[in-house]
Amino acid sequence: MFIKAFSKVAVIICIILVFIISLGPYFVDPGHTEHIQQGTYNEDSLYDVLLMGSSHMEDMIDPSFLYDKYKITSYNYATGGQPLNVTYYLLEEALKVQSPKIVVLDLYYCGLADKYGDENYMRYALDNMKFSSTKLKAIANCVPFKNQLEYYFPFIKYHGRWSSLKESDFDISTRLNPSTTGYCVGDVVYGKPMNEWQHGDEIATLPEYSEKYINKFIKLSKEKNFDLIFVNAPYDYSGNNVSTWYTNDSALYNSLSVIASENNIPFLNYSSSELMDEIGFNFADDMYNIGHLNIYGSQKVNKHFADFLYNNYRNELT
Repeated sequence: MFIKAFSKVAVIICIILVFIISLGPYFVDPGHTEHIQQGTYNEDSLYDVLLMGSSHMEDMIDPSFLYDKYKITSYNYATGGQPLNVTYYLLEEALKVQSPKIVVLDLYYCGLADKYGDENYMRYALDNMKFSSTKLKAIANCVPFKNQLEYYFPFIKYHGRWSSLKESDFDISTRLNPSTTGYCVGDVVYGKPMNEWQHGDEIATLPEYSEKYINKFIKLSKEKNFDLIFVNAPYDYSGNNVSTWYTNDSALYNSLSVIASENNIPFLNYSSSELMDEIGFNFADDMYNIGHLNIYGSQKVNKHFADFLYNNYRNELT
């Protein structure tokens, strides 16, 4: 009798949980839904190059430019404040549909000294991943334990959106848009020079979780047979003055350069004096603010990067 009653209760609980899980995608903040789901779940749009990372990548490489110049198909999965561990699981999820020849990884968030990123930023990606084993791993490894339940069941956090839902929120097809590229950049001109020159010879010890996930990216590239390219966008290193950030960005990128060299991975550091000079980059004119490109700086980086891809990977991409 007890077993029969327990089984009924268990079935009811499972039905309720499935119902809550199924509601989750309709209630999350819709800000990045189309962006993430187009690149991750649209089987009709397949890309040769996946662009992964934070807002530094989001405003740096334009898939439309790559296609217009060399017919290279790509998608920009970057979102503001996307920590490296979240980027890893977003890539793992995308690889269920995509079979890229190249993955380009923005290294900016290797500078995050904490295990966890900002919750609001992490949600841009995690809330818009479908419920899957990869999402479960991402939540378990990227979110503090005390906050995990709201990521497993977004309805708990966003139930207040019930009154503002529209019919279009329940139409999944509207969340897939082939014209979306993930690229987003502004035209504001920062107008200030770089505060300090930022290049030295010191080699840093990477933050624990940065080293862990860089190695996971390298391992994944071998398992899934894609080439990995490291990039770093132009920005003023002195702008990272928060306690959660590594204190010496220059030393950090020197260490990442060593890892790249040891694993035969190209590293295009657009914050280096060599590449800034090569592309004719002017910090005051080509930045949106102290940490992000504007459209004019982005165009300079795009031209160089497109040529780099074509000159080094044309046989793979054609």
